[in-house]
Amino acid sequence: MLGHEIDRPPWILLLDGWLSSIGHYGTPYSILIFGLVFADVPKSPLKKRLSKLLFFAPVVAMYLMYPVYPELQADYKVLSLWVTPYIIGSNLIMIVSTWREKRPAIKSQKLLTTIVVVPMTSFALITNIWLEAVGIVGVWNYNPWIIGAQFLLFVYIAIRYGFLGVQVRVEKQRRDSTMKAVASGTLLLNHAIKNEIAKIDLLATGLKDNVPAHYAKPREDIDLVLRSTRHVLELSARIQQKLDILDLEPSEFWLSECAEQAVELLKPLIESKGAGIIKQFDVDLKMVGDSVHIRETIANIVKNALEALDAGGTVLLKAYRTRRTAYLDITDTGKGIEKAKRALVFDPFYSTKGRTGNYGLGLTYCYNVMQKHGGSISVKSRPGQGTTFTLSFPMKRVACVSTFPSVRSSNPSREGGIWTKLN
Repeated sequence: MLGHEIDRPPWILLLDGWLSSIGHYGTPYSILIFGLVFADVPKSPLKKRLSKLLFFAPVVAMYLMYPVYPELQADYKVLSLWVTPYIIGSNLIMIVSTWREKRPAIKSQKLLTTIVVVPMTSFALITNIWLEAVGIVGVWNYNPWIIGAQFLLFVYIAIRYGFLGVQVRVEKQRRDSTMKAVASGTLLLNHAIKNEIAKIDLLATGLKDNVPAHYAKPREDIDLVLRSTRHVLELSARIQQKLDILDLEPSEFWLSECAEQAVELLKPLIESKGAGIIKQFDVDLKMVGDSVHIRETIANIVKNALEALDAGGTVLLKAYRTRRTAYLDITDTGKGIEKAKRALVFDPFYSTKGRTGNYGLGLTYCYNVMQKHGGSISVKSRPGQGTTFTLSFPMKRVACVSTFPSVRSSNPSREGGIWTKLN
């Protein structure tokens, strides 16, 4: 603590002085740089390097003005002159960046980070700098209690939501466990049913061949049996495809082209809905993965989005990235999903559509595809405010990044196919 004489060896005094100086001078500088990196400003690499050097000048000045041995003797009033704008500036940058962020997946991460960081740095500024500058000393001794509370908040957010690379997801573990158990049991049951139905189909076919043509009614009954068995066999094959272990055939493909191909497959449904499809790629990404499964995943989600729309609604496909993750958001303007149902949408055989012919396996398949690619899929929705599904890919799945303005839209009233350039 400043101004407190302790009879200690010189090397201990020197070490204590340097560590105290790093805490007083280095921490505000680090907080400011964190805020700039958080908001990704300035954009230019050269300006980033120059700003780091420029903002480091007060730190150098403090070391030149005040000794660190035998104890740190900094003037808190002088210290507050540059520490205050550094910390308040960083906090404001984080708040504004979070407020302006339009990409849902990144916005949620920024919001959670801001909730944890801003109160903690603000409290440290008050107790460590401002109160000391006006002669109210020792309040910083209570910092461990605040830091402890912030740590508990951090742990809660990490478990509940996951952020800053922490992926402690209880819900994800529950779903993975449920998925494996249900999928394994279903595959065994499906295999057994398929074998028995195949026998019935074979026997019915043989029986039909031995019934004379003039026995019309028995032959009609046998035809009905055959139609039923083939329907069950088709259903069995579809369940097998959705739940079976996915074998990826990796190749390189552009995500924008994959999305366009997925949307082209849904052209009749788009036209029947009178829906608009908007594509907004901040970047285009050359992916390394199975393009067939990724295209089918996108098509599944877009199809669900279209089915949730009223006439004339829109679906937005938006791609963007951070240093570690690439994202594809698929957002609709439909009726949304209730909170109680959102946690269940990826579970096998769960469906909100409630109609014959829907087996509740589409999103289960999408979940499995993203897991197989080392990524994830998440959903955000509010009743009456639409739904956003986010596909998240690790950057190791990205071979190349192309930055270009790509805003396109589709509307059945326009000529030129699904995608029509707006700009």
